[in-house]
Amino acid sequence: MSLYSFHGRVMRTGRLLLAMYALLPLLLVMPAQSEPIRMGTFAIPLMVESENRGVFIRLAEAVAEEAGQELNIALFPTQRVREEFVERHLDVIFPAIDVSMNSPYLATTAVYSKRIFAFTRTADPRVLKATDMAGKRVGYTAGFSYSDDVLSVAGASYQSTITDPQNIKKLLAGRIDVFIGDERSALRAIAEQQADDLVHYERTQPLSEHPVFFAFQRTPRGSELHQRFNQALARMAADGRLAAILNQTR
Repeated sequence: MSLYSFHGRVMRTGRLLLAMYALLPLLLVMPAQSEPIRMGTFAIPLMVESENRGVFIRLAEAVAEEAGQELNIALFPTQRVREEFVERHLDVIFPAIDVSMNSPYLATTAVYSKRIFAFTRTADPRVLKATDMAGKRVGYTAGFSYSDDVLSVAGASYQSTITDPQNIKKLLAGRIDVFIGDERSALRAIAEQQADDLVHYERTQPLSEHPVFFAFQRTPRGSELHQRFNQALARMAADGRLAAILNQTR
């Protein structure tokens, strides 16, 4: 081999190494960009009605698209979705609130506020705080996340059903005295039962309030996705797209 050929090979090898070093940062983030995001969710009236229907489903799809990510959504029972996240079978849970998470996570900026209210028949007084439920029969929806103080009032008796409309029916029939539920989904259930004039609540007095966010794994991939979603959420909040999706009722 001539000296000229040897030097040529060395120079080509050097250029190849430089090119590889230049591409290294891109290679490090490529898994977050190319591999679909595995998102776990659970049924919530109006908000998550199936894997492809509901306000939160439309929101998640829009944020993922804005972030340049492919999204695969799987619907689980509420407790199961947390187990899937703990076992790292999921990249993200949405919607997530602080009281429902039982493993380390990275929370995006809040996209919604989960406000729990007490609904009573219009013939009965409004419930303004959790302790007002003492001595009352309280209905709640199984699978929803409630803070401990709301579900542990001394003297209150609790019973659950699987949907908000069932709770509203029980309230109207006098089988429970109070229904505690998320404002948006509860109001939809009341409307479906044509009970707007029969049920009331105090709009200025939520029993509890929790920010709702995307919860990503506390891993390098999760950190990258968390950053991308936060950036996408900021852009969507700034131009009004986030509010437009959340204000939808169907």
